Amino acid sequence: DIYDFEYCYRLDGEYNPEKGLIFDKNRNVLDPYARAVTGQSVWGEKQGDYGSYHARVCSGHFDWGEHPQLTTPLSDLIIYEMHVRGFTKASSSGVYHKGTFAGIMEKIPYLKELGVNAVELMPVFEFDEMDGAREVDGEQLLNYWGYNTTCFFAPNTSYSAQIEYNHEGDELKTLIRTLHKNGILVFLDVVFNH
Repeated sequence: DIYDFEYCYRLDGEYNPEKGLIFDKNRNVLDPYARAVTGQSVWGEKQGDYGSYHARVCSGHFDWGEHPQLTTPLSDLIIYEMHVRGFTKASSSGVYHKGTFAGIMEKIPYLKELGVNAVELMPVFEFDEMDGAREVDGEQLLNYWGYNTTCFFAPNTSYSAQIEYNHEGDELKTLIRTLHKNGILVFLDVVFNH
């Protein structure tokens, strides 16, 4: 069954960095169009190097349901920019699913109470928080913000409250659908590294 395996690529060719050619047939290369990524799903736990990432095929069956398109004029938007993990990770957030898309759904009444009608989610796609991890004064520092995307089509697995095997992205899609049904627009930060 296609949903039961993980894959990556290996590319063979000339190795000549001066020409920009850095083929290495022994290195795993992640499918840049993967909709699900494995290899770094537990926040703050290094599970290998970049070459340990693998892609997984996902079911494309998500029911967005019927709801009217939101047409709030830009001048009327009250935008709450948030980091998925940071918004609900602290115990003071009062949510059960801390640091996840589901945790944000638990906070929708709070957002509405504030008068928020749009949220801007800081990077939500798969990134390696262990990239550049270091210890400073006895404290472990990670790449918290997610501005080094590993795969632009795969939601960050550590932001999901439950394992979504073959349905990666459903929790993010459910969050977006639920916010829209509550009259809240959603914007996603996407940053391309050079």
